[in-house]
Amino acid sequence: MQVIRNIIAVVFVVLSALPVVAQHPPTKKIDSLTRLLPATQGIRRISCLNALSEAYWWLPRVVPDSISRWADLAYQESLKFQDTPGQATAIMHLGVGEVCRKNLLASKIYLHKALGMFEGLHNDKGLGWCNLWLGKVLYSENEFDNSLEYFKRSLDYLHRLNDWEGEGVAWGWMGFLYAAMGEYDSSFKYCNKSLAIRQEMSDHLCVAAALTNMGHLFRVAGDNEDALDYFQQGLQYANTHSINVHKTNWNYLDEPMGIVYRLMNKPDSSLFYLKRALQIDPENQMTQVSLGETFLQKKQFDLALEIFLKPIEHFRRENDKWDLMRVLLDVGKAYEGKDENNIALHYALEGSAIAQSANEKQSMMAGYQLLSDIYKKLNRNDSAYIFLQKYTALKDSLMNKQFLWRLRNYKVQADYEQKLKRIALLDKDNKIKKEELANAAMIKWILAVGLLALVFVGFIVYRNLSLKKRNVLLRSKQLEQSLLMQQLEAETKQASLQQKTTELEMQLLRAQINPHFIFNSLNSINRFILQNEKRQASEYLTKFSRLVRMILQHSQNSLISLESELDALRLYIELEALRFNYHFSYKISLQEELDISMLKMPPLIIQPYVENAIWHGLMHKEEHGHLYIEVCQESNQLFLKISDDGVGRSTVPESRYQSSATHKSMGLQITAERIALLQHFHPSDSSVIINDLVQDDGKAAGTEVVIKLPFIYD
Repeated sequence: MQVIRNIIAVVFVVLSALPVVAQHPPTKKIDSLTRLLPATQGIRRISCLNALSEAYWWLPRVVPDSISRWADLAYQESLKFQDTPGQATAIMHLGVGEVCRKNLLASKIYLHKALGMFEGLHNDKGLGWCNLWLGKVLYSENEFDNSLEYFKRSLDYLHRLNDWEGEGVAWGWMGFLYAAMGEYDSSFKYCNKSLAIRQEMSDHLCVAAALTNMGHLFRVAGDNEDALDYFQQGLQYANTHSINVHKTNWNYLDEPMGIVYRLMNKPDSSLFYLKRALQIDPENQMTQVSLGETFLQKKQFDLALEIFLKPIEHFRRENDKWDLMRVLLDVGKAYEGKDENNIALHYALEGSAIAQSANEKQSMMAGYQLLSDIYKKLNRNDSAYIFLQKYTALKDSLMNKQFLWRLRNYKVQADYEQKLKRIALLDKDNKIKKEELANAAMIKWILAVGLLALVFVGFIVYRNLSLKKRNVLLRSKQLEQSLLMQQLEAETKQASLQQKTTELEMQLLRAQINPHFIFNSLNSINRFILQNEKRQASEYLTKFSRLVRMILQHSQNSLISLESELDALRLYIELEALRFNYHFSYKISLQEELDISMLKMPPLIIQPYVENAIWHGLMHKEEHGHLYIEVCQESNQLFLKISDDGVGRSTVPESRYQSSATHKSMGLQITAERIALLQHFHPSDSSVIINDLVQDDGKAAGTEVVIKLPFIYD
């Protein structure tokens, strides 16, 4: 049961990583992984822990603490089991948790370490996602060019893996990056790619999010009306596909809608959506900053400053230049609104400098305008005029860019809307046709059911009449069948018991012969050691270990292939030849028609007779001896002939023969009983014949043993 649970766990983890149809929210996946976790061990447990950590990356709500918690457990387990791929994945997840907390410096340490490990492992999935998250970190540090390189590098790996989830994220983030750089055509192109992938995946939650991303693009491009339209499309799509954004704690629509209403100079509507967003995610620092910007618009400067000043040191420490730039300019505006212009100037200069170093034109324009207003209030008109000129020039350039992009995009949007209308009309026609077909099918179905009902009633009447007549006959047949079944069950049980008894006897005999052979072999090894013949002892031990391994492998099988039996026999003869200092040679002859790999026989059938030929025939011969083994088929029987040119049975010294009588009788008797038991499974004329060979002058010329076995194929 434990093995089955482990297999299920691994299969689930592997399937959960496949980029097919994404399912959000991942609540079911998290619950399943949590239930499977106690049943996993080792590397499978590490994979399960990493999968749990990754599950908290996704919408509707990212949970950094859960990401880090499961990743840390996976990291500790990977150190224990020396699982390098699992360790690299856990380190990457620890970095992701820090990204979500906006601890950029710590996240870069984790992600760079994981990236190096993935490069060593040639792990494309790890390289794709690690480069993607590093690109996100560099984007937050206003390193736009470097961020773009990492995004492109990640897409190479993710596209090769057909990882749609990763590609959708990468295209979306690249769209944001190009928007920040003022490249609206590229931004629109990549945001559209992200939306298309989400639609192809039927990932409804992320389709709604991608529509929101499109709204962000239009907002950055200065088109607040279209931005709001996309946000509302995202909300409508979520509602159409049964995604309750508030019940699922999805903080992805309220905040952007609050920002757009502020840009449209509707602060009350902005406050409504931003406060609702904070009810969903009260700890979201950037949602709080958006709320502060609305307070700023309502000239509630102290409330705004209380929000803006809180995260500044954290952003500085973590080198989060993107968020720091935004908050510094907000603080400058708040102090300028309170007429504390010297303090406002300090923050405005720092925020504007960060924007200029990143060439982030929206923030640069806001910074120039703010500096011009502050210098004017400080009666530094020259400086005010310089920044006013910069603001005007940049604003004209940016507005021209935005206008041209909206002009180019207008036709695309119009075509897209026409396409949606055509699709809607086609859907309406298809629905009408489906309803007509459904009505026609319903009428046919009613007629068919009515006809079947009439046939069924007639059948029931006929059946009842027939059953009354046949009732007595059926009862008698049932009784007869019951008795027959009981008899068959008894016979089956008896046959099963007989087969089990026979198999147990076979196993007992195999267990007797293996210790007998091992005892003789160990005596031979001991003799070499006592005679200080190290090379022969080493060679003998090597071959002996191979032979013992083969015997152990065959010990659980009632039948093995003839090929395996002959392999073991060769090892045994070579051991005996080594022990007798190659006093004899041997030859095994096989009939060409035999398929020794498919032909089956009991294990260690030939060995006792070969041992007898060596010990009682060839060992007592003064000259070099010969051992012949012939395997052939005759009349659907397998013949095994073992012959030697030793001294023969009649010339063995009486004392020597009697001293080994116990040894010989044990091996040959056991083998004879095994051949006899084989008849229980394969009835045949199995037998063993021993012939004394003589020369023409009547002298002993050796011994021949003929074994007949049934012909058994696999």
